[in-house]
Amino acid sequence: MKKIVILRCLKSNDVCTGASCLQAFYGRTGNFQGYGIDENLQLAAFFSCNGCGDVRFKNQKGLEEKLKRILALKPSSVHIGICTKFYNKSTGQMQECNKINAISKYLESKGINVVRGTHA
Repeated sequence: MKKIVILRCLKSNDVCTGASCLQAFYGRTGNFQGYGIDENLQLAAFFSCNGCGDVRFKNQKGLEEKLKRILALKPSSVHIGICTKFYNKSTGQMQECNKINAISKYLESKGINVVRGTHA
């Protein structure tokens, strides 16, 4: 069984219900279409970052504990929600949040496959 984790932006809590990510996971659409419809997957966690701030994240209360818990689950992949991107006016392109990027790099350094995207 593959354990899957979804990471989303804390700011998305204002408007996001998580429904699109969950529908994509269970329907194997979007960035979950690489998994077979009959493949045995478990949604092991659905968590938010702790908000913008220090990109080193080690000094942000609670985030280290969350990451330890995620690592203890031994997920096959962590999918990064589309909500973690923002429009950069100076480049005219979507850009991943620096905090999420730091979290992703940390997870990758621990051997976790990071997939950027869920339903889109």
